[in-house]
Amino acid sequence: MDGSRVLAADRTLRVGVLVDLARRPDSGGHVKCWERLAAAAAGVPDLELVVHFAGPGRGTEALAPNVRFVFEPPVFSTARLGFLVGDVPDHADLAPWHPRVASALRGYDVVHTTDAFFAYARTALRSGRPLVNSVHTNTPEYARHYAARTLARLGLGPLHLERLVEKRMRARLAAHQRRCAFAFVSRPDELAAAAELTGGRAGLLRRGIDKAFFTPARRRRAEDGRVVVLYAGRIDSGKNVGVLVEAIALCGPEVHLVCAGEGPLRREITARLGPRASCPGNLSPDALADAYASADLFAFPSTIEEHANVVQEALASGLPVLATASMARLVEPGVTGLVLPGDDPRAWAEAITGLAAERRAAMGRAARAFAETRLPSWRDVLVEDLLPRWREAAAR
Repeated sequence: MDGSRVLAADRTLRVGVLVDLARRPDSGGHVKCWERLAAAAAGVPDLELVVHFAGPGRGTEALAPNVRFVFEPPVFSTARLGFLVGDVPDHADLAPWHPRVASALRGYDVVHTTDAFFAYARTALRSGRPLVNSVHTNTPEYARHYAARTLARLGLGPLHLERLVEKRMRARLAAHQRRCAFAFVSRPDELAAAAELTGGRAGLLRRGIDKAFFTPARRRRAEDGRVVVLYAGRIDSGKNVGVLVEAIALCGPEVHLVCAGEGPLRREITARLGPRASCPGNLSPDALADAYASADLFAFPSTIEEHANVVQEALASGLPVLATASMARLVEPGVTGLVLPGDDPRAWAEAITGLAAERRAAMGRAARAFAETRLPSWRDVLVEDLLPRWREAAAR
């Protein structure tokens, strides 16, 4: 390596992160991940971090002298496509070029893209800056799911066009990652393929957890004879919530479901389960932490997750976790929770009713111990996973 191009160790590293999503109170894990990493970057020596989000208008929010958020309106949002309204969880910018973002990218040593499909990532490819990429959402599978729903609603199925959509998006992701100095994946089972694709320039991006904030000590509920099952996240078909709802319907009246979040299935849940379900909407961070600690089980039936922050939050809160294979890497079956099929409500019902109070308590203690010993903080992720790769990319 040409030593004249190595970023001096005592020079501030300027990193621009591109999140082509709106930052809102109900934003999902993709946005929340970068909110928390940005907070962890406050005061980190020799780092200037700017995270770009989509927004209804232009603006800037400073978190610390070295960290800020920048908001830019999209050039061509999917919100302008009427046939998609109500079908997509988050709107993105479909434009091939974002001129204001392009102008900002010239000031960074490294540009970090968090997708490979939308305006910010496509603009970054033409910026000439060193690129790092991380995968936060299984966009190709979500695109297949929502494309199938949209085509069916428009009366165009079954043409199986959704499979073509998924295939093209996977090809675009591979092409983007090959152009990057380094590519992060979120699932260990994706690492070998990413390393082969990039010539070894790939690694795993962990997710952090605030173990002092998410803790069993926040439990506020007295024992009342109920078994409270908590779900947190977007309440829609993409998260496979229907399987959990049908499972609760098969359980006895002592089982109560709490769905924290927003989504089109909220009304269907209350109509199906009546007083046996509560859908309080989006909770404040404090209220959500209290809800975790005050529940008895955490259920997460999604089958297409890259990484669900809510699973780590539940573990840290001392909750046994019921999940599918997509998040099995965080669940030790029979110890901290159970791994269940994503298409069998009866299996979920049997798991919920089959865990006696004593076993749930033991699993909850094991879940908290797992979080304390195995899960990193957000500062750990920033300093140990991201910073070394950003510096290497800047030196390439």
